[in-house]
Amino acid sequence: MSAPSGYSRLQIVLHWTIAALIVVQLTINSDMQQAFAQRLADAMPVNFGAIFHATVGILVLLLATLRVGIRVLRGAPEPPRGNHPLLNLLSHATHVLLYGFLYLMPITGALAWFGGIEIAAVLHELGRFVLIPIIFLHVGGAIVEELVLGNRVVGRMLSSSPSNGKRPDHL
Repeated sequence: MSAPSGYSRLQIVLHWTIAALIVVQLTINSDMQQAFAQRLADAMPVNFGAIFHATVGILVLLLATLRVGIRVLRGAPEPPRGNHPLLNLLSHATHVLLYGFLYLMPITGALAWFGGIEIAAVLHELGRFVLIPIIFLHVGGAIVEELVLGNRVVGRMLSSSPSNGKRPDHL
């Protein structure tokens, strides 16, 4: 199967939806930390912030699974022509790490919250200290590719483009 020339509307919507949900998760986690501490003390907390955090985490996991499935079925555009192979390797490694964390964070969070597994909570908490720099690397790399190298990588994640003569509307 040849690589599509652009991302489909659904891939774009999933990208930005997941990105927004991750920002929400990273900014509203203090309620969950407090609730987890209460839970470890055998008190089941009633905390809207914690429930919201857990719900959004599960949603991220589901949307990430959908996104990976579509990527497997449909593919993704090739790296821009003319990029140095090391730049493509760094880009690919960053994406692999991001996808990994789209699974790792919700899974460790769910194991901590629903299973009461303290080591999962520790891994979940430490994970954000790795995830945040990866996000900055991803965003920074996209900006450099767009503004410095003149590649249209940001543009192709903002608007679907024709692929093989057809609009990629279905996936």
